[in-house]
Formats: sequence, structure tokens, C-alpha cells
Amino acid sequence: MAEALCRVVELIKTFERNIDTYRSQQYNEAQLRREFIDPFFEELGWDVTNKAGHAQAYKDVIHEESIKIGAAARDPDEPPKLQRQITTTDKQIDKLVYELYNLTEEEISIIEGSYTR
Repeated sequence: MAEALCRVVELIKTFERNIDTYRSQQYNEAQLRREFIDPFFEELGWDVTNKAGHAQAYKDVIHEESIKIGAAARDPDEPPKLQRQITTTDKQIDKLVYELYNLTEEEISIIEGSYTR
């Protein structure tokens, strides 16, 4: 887990160092995904490139060429699936932060609101 944390910190430092480039018109969403988002999720344990060879329905990440906004109908299962992914990612980020600060179980329970004396 410490390796993952170091890699995430390095991604953040790289982004901060070159932020003007990333904000420019020439830097696009696909580049951002390949250089930062995919590596971030890989460090959290997601199989971004489907190395496991899962069928479409069971992949950790499903890449979309484009997202249609407006008249196009959305899959009714998409919001719950996205919410599950967000919740999972939030928990993984919390775990990395707890490890970074060497928090005890008691401190973590205080932060998460489940502390009882």
C-alpha cells in the first residue's frame, strides 16, 4: 500500500509541476485519462486495462468513446453503478490517507463517526 501511496503522490506532483500545460487547449481529456486517471485507479487496485480478461459486464472499467448528453437515453443502471464505484474509490482514498498519517483504529473510528467509549 505504501508503494501505491508514493505513486499517487508522484502523480499529484507531476500534475502540479505542469498544470499550465494541462489547462491548455492542446491537452485533451484522453491524455488526462491515460496519464493521470488510469494510473491513479490502477494504484487503487482497479484492473483498468482488463488484464484479467473479464467479459464486458464484469470489467472494473468500461471505456466510453464519448458520452452523449441531451436526447440520448441513459442506462438506468448507470447511476447506481457509478455511485458504487465512487463509494469504493472514496474508501480506498481514505485508507491511503489513514496509512499516510499512521492513524490508529481508534482515530479512524473517530473520523468515520463510529467511535464508542
